[in-house]
Amino acid sequence: MTLFGPYPARCDAVHDGDTMTLSIDLGFDHLISGLDFDGRTRLACRIFGINAPELSTDAGKTALAYALTLIKPGDRCSVVSHGWDKYGGRFDGTVTLADGSDFAKRMLDALQAVVYP
Repeated sequence: MTLFGPYPARCDAVHDGDTMTLSIDLGFDHLISGLDFDGRTRLACRIFGINAPELSTDAGKTALAYALTLIKPGDRCSVVSHGWDKYGGRFDGTVTLADGSDFAKRMLDALQAVVYP
């Protein structure tokens, strides 16, 4: 599997325990179409290697609340892309938090997600 990155990024939204929207600095000029105002491309990221409970459940709401203790909209992070997920429209990514820790590992350690093959 080909990996891309790491790229500097900013969290724009945390959707649930294993999905967030990131503005990613790919190093392109802000004049290229499809990029937002600060030269970053905004993409939905499915966190590689984990599966959190569905948001429609109490466990899913708890996982989201915990995820928001790790990263909030506006926080800086970095991301490595593993390519598009199997559904398309978002990519599988490894997110490294500003403190250097791995988001997926933190979710697993807190029992807010399980390993996803």
